[in-house]
Amino acid sequence: MTSDTQLHELLRGAAWLPEDVRRADRYTPIDEAPLGSGTTLFLLSVVGGPAHGRLLFAPAHTDATGRLADAQGSEAFDLACVRLMAAGGRIPTARGGHVEFRGGGAAARAVSPLPFAQGWSSNSLSLLDIDGRPHLHKAYRTLGAEVREPELLRLMNGSGHTPRWFGDYGYVPPGGAERLALGVVYTYTPGSGIDTPLRANLRALWPRLTGDATGTQEPGGTDDTGGSGGLDGLVREHLAPLAGPLRTARSFLGGFHEELRTRLGRGTPPPDYPIERALRAAEERCHALAERAREGVELPPAALEKAFCSLASEIELLRTAFDATGTHPAGPCHGDLHLSHLLWDPPRLIDISTPGTGPDEPGWAEQSPLQDLVALGRALEYFSADEAAYESARLLGVDSTETMLASLDGGAGMPPRERSVLLLVFEAADRWRRHVAGLLLTRDGSEGSDGSDRSDGSDGSDGSDGSDETFAGPERGLPVEPLHRLLYLRRLLHELDYNFAHARPYHAAIDLRHAMALGHPSPLPLTLTTRT
Repeated sequence: MTSDTQLHELLRGAAWLPEDVRRADRYTPIDEAPLGSGTTLFLLSVVGGPAHGRLLFAPAHTDATGRLADAQGSEAFDLACVRLMAAGGRIPTARGGHVEFRGGGAAARAVSPLPFAQGWSSNSLSLLDIDGRPHLHKAYRTLGAEVREPELLRLMNGSGHTPRWFGDYGYVPPGGAERLALGVVYTYTPGSGIDTPLRANLRALWPRLTGDATGTQEPGGTDDTGGSGGLDGLVREHLAPLAGPLRTARSFLGGFHEELRTRLGRGTPPPDYPIERALRAAEERCHALAERAREGVELPPAALEKAFCSLASEIELLRTAFDATGTHPAGPCHGDLHLSHLLWDPPRLIDISTPGTGPDEPGWAEQSPLQDLVALGRALEYFSADEAAYESARLLGVDSTETMLASLDGGAGMPPRERSVLLLVFEAADRWRRHVAGLLLTRDGSEGSDGSDRSDGSDGSDGSDGSDETFAGPERGLPVEPLHRLLYLRRLLHELDYNFAHARPYHAAIDLRHAMALGHPSPLPLTLTTRT
């Protein structure tokens, strides 16, 4: 076995290392296997610090100076892994386990590296030409049972919803315990996430609001009827070129969820979602976050108080709603869907994180297709608020953190002209977001709300007409089922917890904007179902 000191030095200098792992006391090798060509596959455990017990995968080779160097992304590492996948190879480890390679039967006659700038990633990515077709090799840095992507790509292979699976490899500890995914190779799908055309569209909207920031009006001064002269009409007309692609993406998501249900569920009836456990966990997390907020989170106290009152009210409303509606079916989902994970031309999904890969898996019941739509709705909330903060900051000549925090109370302390700019930009972004959500996340891909369904609490108004059926978020007055609202609440609390823990007041302010809109009973009937 390689010495602890060598491995410690290798990891301490790694650029990819998360801060909590970097603060470990040491890194202890738990097993290793020779890959060939001077490369060794190391598995290590983090000892001490906030990431104690985490498992790491660190392929390494000896460089010209005799020191261990990271092998992930190197040509020797990539080619050896691909050839072992094609052959279905197995490598014994030093402590009696093995690394198992499996593939789809492709011969891999010609393999060569391709230029690829992966940018920062928590995993290692490299681009390979395999028999004339580009493929991605993803090697995981952190190991655990939650890394299910290789198995999901294998199960979904050929569905047309995910990249084609070439092969993968995993570590089986001594005694044949649970296999831990180490890496996967799949076909490279060129294209960009759906955030790319959305960003271009929203940024092109700003100049159309006003040619001169000094001439802006408050949102209430526009024609809110949706006519051609109003802000809502402008947003609808501006989004028209994306209506088709967004509806196509929505239809694609429905097909993906049905394919997941068929392939992963193997025809078994969907279980009931564990409502009480999820509600209890949300309530406990909400209380813990409220206590943390009282300990000095750098956010406006009034906004924090209002947000946590709204969150508590929403939990109580959900308890009542669930008491009146019976059971709610679960179903498999992507698991952690972001705008960048939904490629749009043509539609494909990447980075799948399904909580359970089959009815016999522990996380199978605690997931739902609605989870994916909620995740995309939350991503739209972050996306549009972030763009609005930067645009209003540019117009006002201030920092975007200032405009984001001011959006929490509608710029109550700002001079009238500056407040007018802030309100117009954020209102336009909110209306734009709601129309995007209508096209991307509603059952029939309708444009949804006329924009008057709610104000996010940013201007002190209450207007709600509940005119669309959207999965984007439980906006005031919208007829969404309790499970969707619960999933939205859980996602918002998870993200608020993350932003508190990582001292990100800018992003936490976005969470507060939408938390403040919760806790209001809908006067409309529940019309949506879990099945997408």
